[in-house]
Amino acid sequence: MADFSKLPPSLADYFDAPEGYKGHFGWLCGYSATDDFLENAVDRFSCLNQAARAHHGQIKLALFLDAGNKPISTVDVPGVLHCQMKAAPPLNLLHAKVALLGFKPDQPEDAWRLRLVVSTGNWTKETLTESLDLVWCLDLSSEALENVTKDIQQSCADFRAAQNLFEDISSWCDTSLLSLEINDRLTTGGLARLDVNAWLNVCRQYAHGKPRLVDNRKRSLFNQLKSWLEQPAIAGKRNYLAMGSGFYEGGKGDKSLVPQKIVQLLQDNDLLTKKPEIDLYVNPEACQAVANNVATLREQHITVRPPSQLAKTERTLHAKFIFSANYRNVSDTLTQCWLYMGSGNLTGPGFMQRMKTGVGNLEAGVFFAPERLARTAAGKLAPEKTLAWLLPIQSEIDCDALQMPLQAGQEMEERTPYFAPPITWLKWTPLADGQGTLHYSGSPENNITAFAPGGTSCPLVSQGFLWQGEMPRWVDIAWPADNGTQSAKIPVVDALGRIAATPLRPLDLEEVLWQLSSFPHTPDVDFADPTSMLTTSTAGSFTINSDDQPVSSQPVRQVMALIEGIAERQTTLPESQWLYWCRSLEQALIQASNNGDITRFRDLGINPLSPLREAPFRPVYAEDDQSDKGQDYLQMLMRIEQAWGVDSLRIFGECK
Repeated sequence: MADFSKLPPSLADYFDAPEGYKGHFGWLCGYSATDDFLENAVDRFSCLNQAARAHHGQIKLALFLDAGNKPISTVDVPGVLHCQMKAAPPLNLLHAKVALLGFKPDQPEDAWRLRLVVSTGNWTKETLTESLDLVWCLDLSSEALENVTKDIQQSCADFRAAQNLFEDISSWCDTSLLSLEINDRLTTGGLARLDVNAWLNVCRQYAHGKPRLVDNRKRSLFNQLKSWLEQPAIAGKRNYLAMGSGFYEGGKGDKSLVPQKIVQLLQDNDLLTKKPEIDLYVNPEACQAVANNVATLREQHITVRPPSQLAKTERTLHAKFIFSANYRNVSDTLTQCWLYMGSGNLTGPGFMQRMKTGVGNLEAGVFFAPERLARTAAGKLAPEKTLAWLLPIQSEIDCDALQMPLQAGQEMEERTPYFAPPITWLKWTPLADGQGTLHYSGSPENNITAFAPGGTSCPLVSQGFLWQGEMPRWVDIAWPADNGTQSAKIPVVDALGRIAATPLRPLDLEEVLWQLSSFPHTPDVDFADPTSMLTTSTAGSFTINSDDQPVSSQPVRQVMALIEGIAERQTTLPESQWLYWCRSLEQALIQASNNGDITRFRDLGINPLSPLREAPFRPVYAEDDQSDKGQDYLQMLMRIEQAWGVDSLRIFGECK
């Protein structure tokens, strides 16, 4: 007897990083999302708590949603960037629910792993707690490409299709923060995005065959189902068909419903017997025109049923699926199985139309042929090989047995669109006397006002605003529009490229070494707590104390131990980690710029960072000052020297 004591994974579970990996960068698209779900997802994906993500200020997940969603702030969900649509896109609704995730391992440095998630549910808490949804997941590692099989080629084709989909969606949205450059260098988040794109481009080289992932940018899901079923491997009549949808056509009349059109398609193409068993799964209290057509459906041998419930609490059917197979009464085994699941409801805009303004949604799903399944839990197969586990279907109860008649439910409400503001971020530049400027890129045509915390408008400066006080994480702005004044909450970027980040606190040299010794891993600590690093294990690849004497009594020795430790670490780094190292090093050393031990070198007139310019202190690939990596390194050292106030001092070995 199959064991159903354990429920299938939730949608949030698919964001968990594989063992030995951490989330590097990913994309999500969907109809809607909520802060609580996204916080859960990015926490699992990045392996970082909220405080750590807010401290680093780097984007881990880029989110694309239908314009009817209110903006989700990266301040509220650190590590997630909601890339709003710039204008109305060429579609009715963005309804596709797809995630494309990239993971990087602790070791080896050049390996990677990709994950493709196709969901029928939105990125919301409701999906986890109130609805019945389906998820299809595909993983692919760099190691798998060392022995490319037919299955690997198929997986690569699926990832290619996902990459193409996200490229189109990205073109409709404001993605400027994903390619943000500070000091002519991409931020860490921008580098990670390029890494994952490079992995996807490797997959493209091995892609072969028809992808299982489909979308309706050019052809409706109905037409694609028809062509997919024409494959020789799918040929043959089946005697069982199950269809389910969260929504159906609204209204009344004699017009055929989408499920009826699907049945006709299958029978016209000899893929369904003349008298098959057909089950149609609905939400009894909200099944639109199905409620008014039960008699007609019954005449066509279509049984309308409520969904099955694995969870203890009753959930609402939100999954969209079509499943067909052969079975015999004397056996529990299902053969010749095929399945569609995805975002497209069995409606005109969701399944019958291609993406088109005001007519067809953008939908995505998968067509595939599962291996042999058991129909019920009576067999000996594992739960995940049982149809009742995989789909929310049952054959014991139909809607005629319910105590109340089927209800059409409410029509979908219209939503106000929210498009990206004229500027989507501001860059902070500190000034004297506790002030700073907030600059924007480009020249927006609209008149924009930025507001201080008290609600007063900030004075205008060239391409920006004057700000009193410390750097804010975000700023409220307003601008005139055709339908009145609009407002938005936009993030502020600091001099290190951190987006909506919490303030950097000063570090002592021991803390600098503790951070750098953990590279490329990120300490998951409370960065606002000055004691958190010191109470955590400080075991690293190098140490600051080389003698038995207290380090605090040897400022010169302490700083030089830091320089030696940096050189020891960076000379052994693989080239793929170099740019990430430079950005981590710059931030950590700038945080230490007010350390008292550095004052001793200023008193001596010596630049303690000067040895780091020498070849023995640099990796071979960054020794050449004229190379890109060498230039990037030297520019970084200059900024640190300026922050330390030692840029004009003599180097080691120079005479006075």
